[in-house]
Amino acid sequence: MSKLFMTFASGSVADQLAQKPGVIAANGPEMIFLAEGDKSPFSSGKTFEIEEASGQFENNGNILYANVPADENARSLLFHQLLTEKAPLGVGHAGFSAYRLGVDPDDHHAVVFIQFASEGTRFRDTTDYAILEDRLKRAVEQRGSGPVIKHYVVSKSDNL
Repeated sequence: MSKLFMTFASGSVADQLAQKPGVIAANGPEMIFLAEGDKSPFSSGKTFEIEEASGQFENNGNILYANVPADENARSLLFHQLLTEKAPLGVGHAGFSAYRLGVDPDDHHAVVFIQFASEGTRFRDTTDYAILEDRLKRAVEQRGSGPVIKHYVVSKSDNL
């Protein structure tokens, strides 16, 4: 099982992280940094266990990150639905680059990362995106809270 590392930073720390090889930097509600591999390049942050992956993250475009507080059964059903019909993950849409479906080992939440090298904002206006949002919301109905969905714009960085 591969791992995806994520952290948030600002100021000079963000500038330093953006220079590290294999780190993707993206602006959104906060500055997010992502890296894949066996060892985190970050001194703090989250480590996700990736269960399903497709494509390669790129150093430009848009990233959708969803933290889905679902139990194991709901998470398994969500991933099954998304992998059975991959269009809600962006697969087949213009500019699609990569997706990662994983688990946060700290709280067992599902995590979804989708990247578009281009056309990501157009994807948000599609029926497939509405289906994605609906599936994410249904996965957390039993928990009484909704998914946290954030969108980021990737800034220039080295490739993962």
